Formats: sequence, structure tokens, C-alpha cells
Amino acid sequence: MVQHPGPVSAERVIAIPCQATHRRVKLTAGLPLLQAMTDAVGGAGAWFDLSDVPTKTLTFVRPAPALDDHHVAWYSSETVLQDATIRKAGAHLGRRDGEVFAHVHGLWSEENGTRHAGHLLAEKTFLSTDHTVDIWVLEGAMFETAPDAETGFTLFRPVRTTPVGAPNAVLGAIRPNEIIEEGIAKSAGKTGLPVAAVKGLGSLVGAQLEGQTALRDIATEVLLTDAESEGAIAVGFAGSPISGVMIPGKNRVCVTFEVLLLLSPT
Repeated sequence: MVQHPGPVSAERVIAIPCQATHRRVKLTAGLPLLQAMTDAVGGAGAWFDLSDVPTKTLTFVRPAPALDDHHVAWYSSETVLQDATIRKAGAHLGRRDGEVFAHVHGLWSEENGTRHAGHLLAEKTFLSTDHTVDIWVLEGAMFETAPDAETGFTLFRPVRTTPVGAPNAVLGAIRPNEIIEEGIAKSAGKTGLPVAAVKGLGSLVGAQLEGQTALRDIATEVLLTDAESEGAIAVGFAGSPISGVMIPGKNRVCVTFEVLLLLSPT
């Protein structure tokens, strides 16, 4: 459990039913990744699966100890890599202060094979060649940032956009100290439909994965890596990524966890 500096919000899961449409789109080389993603969806909210994406410049940060008493953790200084490859990452595309913003977590490697993980800065990352990726474009909901009194951070929260008919997805944000699989189940309960796949990223209090040495830092950056939301890539303050199946009941949200649940049809 983690104690944040602000008052605990009564609402522990925010989830909005919506529609998600799968597409394959081309990300254009030479542009900031954020611009390439924005051009691919025309300003809509979306989830991006980013696999084996070649970059000319890749900029990222990792979790780090807090710099003040108003946050439980913070970010490291920026690391800039040349000619690195995004091996596996996910991105929520939404809005911050009225402008397009991407929240991206994942795993990437240098040319010599050295692996890194963390929070990728899409506005400071450039593709070296055009690359086709899978995305899910949202209708009826998207993420927008808002100040969060509990954590002291400005965080993505799902908001309603246009009315939709029968939803086939849920866009959700899970708050601190929720066990991650329980928070996903609460989000899915907004529709009563079974979940076919889970896309998501966020922070956990440490990370406990099967067959891996547990990360004990107060905050880790995490990407879910399989449809069942069991697999994850995680990185802590030291910067060495781990991956594997999350141990049930052992992984609680630190600051926030943002998910897109793709639902099974009735």
C-alpha cells in the first residue's frame, strides 16, 4: 500500500463504455512519434500497439525517487538513444490542456542489444523508417488530463465524448492501491460483457512477476503484454526491466493505471 499526500478519492475506478475500431495504420518516418500517431487517427482517442518500431532518436524516462513531499515518486532525467528499436510498447492517445498527448510505456533496445524500459516521450522520439502498427480508434470516450488531488499529479482520466450505441469496449482509469486485476474486473463490470482483451499501462507499487526478482521500489512503470492482462513488462528506479506473468493479488496500482478493455460480443 502507498500513502499519497492528498485526500483519498471515494471513486476508485473510473470507466466509460465506448466503441473501439481496429485499424492498421502507417506511422511516417521523420516526424515526432506524437505527430505521426496524431496524423494516423485525425485527433481521435486511440490505443496503439507498437512492436519492432525502428527509431532514429528515442527519448525516455524511468521512475525515480520523489523530489519533494508532494509526490510519492517522480521521473528520472531523460535518456536519449540513437538508432534504437521499440521492441514492445503501448500508447494511449488523448488530450492534455487541449492538445494531443500520448502516454507511452514499453521496452526498447539499443543496437548492441542493451534493453531499457520506461515512459517514452513521443514528442521527442522520431521514427527512422515508415512503420505499420495496429491501433484501436475510440468513439464515445477518450482520455483527457486533469489535476488529481490525491496523488498530486496531472493524470489521464476517461471522459465521455459522443453518444454511442452498443459498446464494444471500456476505457478506464484505476486509482492507487487497487489490486490491478480487481481494478480491471471493476472496469469491465460497467457493461456486464466478458472481456476479450486488455490493453493497458501505468504504475504499480513495486512489481511481483513469476520467476523474477521482485521490484521493491515504491513506483514502477508497467506495460501489460497479453490479452489476459497477466503478462507485464516492468521497470523500477535501477532501470533493469523485468517481464513475466504478474502474481495474482500482489500488484497494486501506485499512481494510476489506464486500460482499454475490448469486449466479447454477446
